[in-house]
Amino acid sequence: MEALVEEKASRYIQMFGLCTCPRCIADVKALTLTNLQPSYIVRRRAEAHAMLTVYENRYNSTIFAQLTRACKIIADNPRHDRDQLL
Repeated sequence: MEALVEEKASRYIQMFGLCTCPRCIADVKALTLTNLQPSYIVRRRAEAHAMLTVYENRYNSTIFAQLTRACKIIADNPRHDRDQLL
């Protein structure tokens, strides 16, 4: 799941007009992954791409929903300003 979220996150962050600072990007990815069921594969690199395609097709709508949710939450409550105050 992490590889799929990594691949798609920047597109959704841009689509929602979110801040692109490292903290906001990391928060979107972390929140998305927290709300997805973990799926692990142990394969050689050559085989991993094929498996990622299968997982992407299977979980695309779930990943979309969780990325959308995470972008909304982070847009409403960015944490980058709070870090500067501490």
